[in-house]
Amino acid sequence: MAINPTRHTGTARFVSLLAVAILAAAGVPAAAEDLDVRLVDAAAVNDAAAVRQLIDKGADVNAGRADGATALLWAAHWDDLDTVNALLAAGADVNAADDHGVTALERAAENASLRMVERLLAADANVNASQVSGLTPLMTASRTGNVEVVRKLVAHGADVNAATAETRSTALMWAVAEPHPEIVDVLLAAGADAHASTAKGITPLLYAALDGDIAMAERLIAAGVDVNEPGGDGTQALPYAIAAGQDAFAMFLLEQGADPNSSMAGIRALHAAAGSVYYWLGDWSRRHGYGGSYLRGGFSRVTLPPERRLPLVRALLERGADPNARITTSAMFMSYIGYPTKGAFEPFACGTGDLRGATPLWVAAYTANGGAYRVGPGDPEAHAEILRTLLDAGGDQHLTTDDGTTPFMAAAGLGQPTFRPREPRGLRSPGAETAVRVLLEAGADINAVNEADFTALHGAAFRGLNEVIEYLVAEGADIDARDFRGRTAFRMAEGSKQSFQFQAWPETAELLADLGANTRLGVPGTVQERVRDVPAVAAEDQ
Repeated sequence: MAINPTRHTGTARFVSLLAVAILAAAGVPAAAEDLDVRLVDAAAVNDAAAVRQLIDKGADVNAGRADGATALLWAAHWDDLDTVNALLAAGADVNAADDHGVTALERAAENASLRMVERLLAADANVNASQVSGLTPLMTASRTGNVEVVRKLVAHGADVNAATAETRSTALMWAVAEPHPEIVDVLLAAGADAHASTAKGITPLLYAALDGDIAMAERLIAAGVDVNEPGGDGTQALPYAIAAGQDAFAMFLLEQGADPNSSMAGIRALHAAAGSVYYWLGDWSRRHGYGGSYLRGGFSRVTLPPERRLPLVRALLERGADPNARITTSAMFMSYIGYPTKGAFEPFACGTGDLRGATPLWVAAYTANGGAYRVGPGDPEAHAEILRTLLDAGGDQHLTTDDGTTPFMAAAGLGQPTFRPREPRGLRSPGAETAVRVLLEAGADINAVNEADFTALHGAAFRGLNEVIEYLVAEGADIDARDFRGRTAFRMAEGSKQSFQFQAWPETAELLADLGANTRLGVPGTVQERVRDVPAVAAEDQ
């Protein structure tokens, strides 16, 4: 049925007349009532007087438009009880449905109209009549929120565990997600399955976690839900809540006995607490439809500030979270390129490839740099304290991602694309400055290289982080270290490809030259880009 009640009136009449002409040409007589849509037209525009006049004249109360919509369906849509009574008294089919399977009872549930629901049920409306999608009046009522309507439907035998055909969503899931706690109570008391999972793997507890609804979670736990039980795709509530920025809910789950090593998409709860795991959730987000009902707009890159992360990290470690757990999901910072088949050698990348294998310390170091696109810098000391807490718990900063990148390199800025045209240097990152100090003082290898020979200094040059560069060089970083294409930090600052853009930091390049960089090593970035598909061994020193 069309949302606009008058939208298809003229079209329906034209189609009816055309059908009669075709049938007449074929020698088939058309019944007079096939042309008479006056009654449904009157109901569609909420003209109650015209409806009564037509009923009195003997109009067919079950005549429908081309889409199957009847006068009763429209009267229920307008919540016009008097007109519904008149139509039912004249013999209207209470269970007539349009082409989508929408009945008058469904419309009454959508309107959250108790009086209409009661009248239609009294006329023997099918309480479990479903739309083509599998949506039932109970599901709709659980979303629109009138608890008395839900009670009435349940009392008349509504199936509390019916699920939609494609998404496998149930009435309880809608009630939890809205949220409508009283309706949740009614459904649970009627036997609704609190463990059910959508086709994408989302359970009622996960809906509550996404909204940070502790009171709703308490209802579900009281109904027998285990805080550690995963959704159909293996997602557990604790990391899901943390990734969604619901730290209070996560603390509640821990108090309820949540496993500190629980996971989602190969990511542990401690990873999600230590920093932004946005990139590792890329495949999960794609499978779940990004901004669909399972994500409420998607896991944002703007997540918890470090001040709120720190208590979570401490609580997880106190309960036995593994500080050296490795993320088992492949990811790359520039995920729009695709999968990291070329690793750190990808010509559009900024020094990293497959980020699988990241530890909580790695994630924390990367987030401290401010490299999680839109993540604000937060309190640098809070970032530092997260790193210290993980190190004190046994976090091994020599564990790398699959591409060989260390937490120290991530803290310095390796892997993050930056594009700020006509700026002399990159935005300062106090978080990065603090993080590299903490990690270096804890024993980081300042000149470690990853699989494509990138160093921490290369990362700082990519980002134009002058303060980080000065500190690294002062502490013994090899200022002339060269990556797999022969580029030094100076050449990168002078101008290099940042993802699909070309970025130059003239002040940073000047700083490196002043610090003693050999400005004759390698070739300028503009030249490098013209020969970027030529093997690195073909590029000779100037």
